[in-house]
Amino acid sequence: MKGLLLILCVSFAFGFFAQVNQLDSLGRKQGLWKRNWKYSNNIEYEGRFIDGIPVGQFRYYYPEGQVRSIIEHVNARAAFVTFYYENTEVMSEGFYKDQLRDSLWLNYDRTGLTLSAERFKEGQLEGKRVVFYLRNQLERGDLRVLSETNYKDSLKNGSFKLYFSSGAIQESGQYLNDLKTGTWKVFNPEGFVDSERRFELGQLHGWVNIFDEKGAVIDRSLYRNGQRLNKKQTQRLIESSKRKGIDLND
Repeated sequence: MKGLLLILCVSFAFGFFAQVNQLDSLGRKQGLWKRNWKYSNNIEYEGRFIDGIPVGQFRYYYPEGQVRSIIEHVNARAAFVTFYYENTEVMSEGFYKDQLRDSLWLNYDRTGLTLSAERFKEGQLEGKRVVFYLRNQLERGDLRVLSETNYKDSLKNGSFKLYFSSGAIQESGQYLNDLKTGTWKVFNPEGFVDSERRFELGQLHGWVNIFDEKGAVIDRSLYRNGQRLNKKQTQRLIESSKRKGIDLND
């Protein structure tokens, strides 16, 4: 009787473990799959497949055994994903579509404070990326915006704003294909313009004006293709521009 029981137990155990990492006749993954880290008994990932398609929850682990990420498959094309630091705090969380980041993603530091919120489309940054102050979260539990940047195909395109922790604008301008363009302004905490600069293809190009607290210009210099012109060059260009009817900021 004991011998029969032993045989049954061994057969059951063999049958159970035989169900892991199985391929069907078409070479598709079926059922539970696990993989260990090289030269280790610690699991690298585990999850289930149906006809070669991942289903349900997948877990990935660090070599030391902590959870590295959890993927909740919605269907064959979509999944919600959470990444973790080794200390178990959430690193980032968002949505995957066709194995690429999509829609809204949130990012955190190792202590759980919110770093940023950003949007993706087909794996590329698309739309507004918001970065948050950490000090306000630490001191008052207050989520304040540090900067807002717009993206197109993972390149900075459109408006940019940098904020003081009070919420007042510190700097504003525009990007075109990752390069500063047009007029950029820097403000003081009271909301008055400290400086105004013109950019073209990421380089200073045009007038740079520095203002006092009352808004009067206290310094002015002219740039061309990132180079500051001296007084003689500036005067010559001003006279030439007047004759041709050209705006020096163009």
